[in-house]
Amino acid sequence: MTKYEELAEKKAALEALVPEIEADSEEALTKGAELKAEIEKLEAEIEIAEKKASLLGFVGTKEEDMKMNEAKAKKNIGENFVEVVKSKGAGKKFNIIAPEYVKAATDIQVTPAATGVDAYATTFDRNVVEAPRIALVIRDLFAAETISGSTLAFLKEGAIQGAPAATAEAAKKPQVHFADPELVTVTLGKIACFIKESDEYIHDYPFLASAINGRLLYQLGLVEQNTLVSTLLGTSGIQTDSTSWTAQSEAIDIADLILDAAMDVQDQSGFAADGIVINPATWYQLRVAKKEDGSYYGGGFFGAQNIPNLWGIPVCITTAVTAGQIIVGAFKPCGSVVTSGGVTVEATNTDQDDFVKNLMTIRAEERLALAVRRPAGFKLLTKAS
Repeated sequence: MTKYEELAEKKAALEALVPEIEADSEEALTKGAELKAEIEKLEAEIEIAEKKASLLGFVGTKEEDMKMNEAKAKKNIGENFVEVVKSKGAGKKFNIIAPEYVKAATDIQVTPAATGVDAYATTFDRNVVEAPRIALVIRDLFAAETISGSTLAFLKEGAIQGAPAATAEAAKKPQVHFADPELVTVTLGKIACFIKESDEYIHDYPFLASAINGRLLYQLGLVEQNTLVSTLLGTSGIQTDSTSWTAQSEAIDIADLILDAAMDVQDQSGFAADGIVINPATWYQLRVAKKEDGSYYGGGFFGAQNIPNLWGIPVCITTAVTAGQIIVGAFKPCGSVVTSGGVTVEATNTDQDDFVKNLMTIRAEERLALAVRRPAGFKLLTKAS
């Protein structure tokens, strides 16, 4: 019997004595006094127990908070994923989800085996010499939005007909009419891939974390970047110019063309350009351009710019655009990358025959879309063929 149940029983017994106490029964008065003392004692014990439980609960909560904060302090999704893998243990069936943020498609990654006589005298460097990495810079140019669903719909203001004007007293006033807004729908697409790795490979925890962060997520980011560029350039309504820039154009002519594009962006969208996306080859042509006296327009090679810019506008140098393309835009106010749920890494050893082969399938995916709310805020300059 708990103290709460015992207390309830004592109180019920005391209530049952009320008629006899009211009738001045000496026996009932004595028994009632005893019950009252027992009830007060039980209440005091319960109060102490509740305070103790509250204090211990508080300490436990703080401990849990520390564990949560420690988990949050993990620097990246790869480390978080590794912590989950460690907690599962080896040889058990499991499914893992590590929420947010490479070999051939059918290959399985296994620990490389040393072969030959020289293997016994060879020091093996576990660091992987990575293939060239293209900087993932396009996404940072845009604003960021997060939604819970899979589709984003927004209204674009319709054309304005008429305009206010100064009018004489009692004269007819001009009418201004706003056309019906256009409903634009953007559906999030999914970018995903998976790898298969052996148990031995998986339990090399530092390498597993680096593989997820440096390889798997990079591949996602690369496709994401290319998708954003192709979506932007395929959006109806962005400004284009494919005649002014030719193979014979001098660097100063290209620079003037970029300034003209920046002015067009501000004139058509109402927002100042905040970014220029340019291929390294085109940037090189601009950077090494010289004045008549032989000095560089952009300053000498000992005075390089900390942040590349043209006309005071930050320049994003990337192979995400070709050497025949330059994008000038008001990126943040006119477009945004819309995501749902961030990057997710999931793993299981129950896919197909993974369990009997001691393999794990690791999948990374992200859902996103580019919402170009003001197409006139971008201008594509294309080199004439």
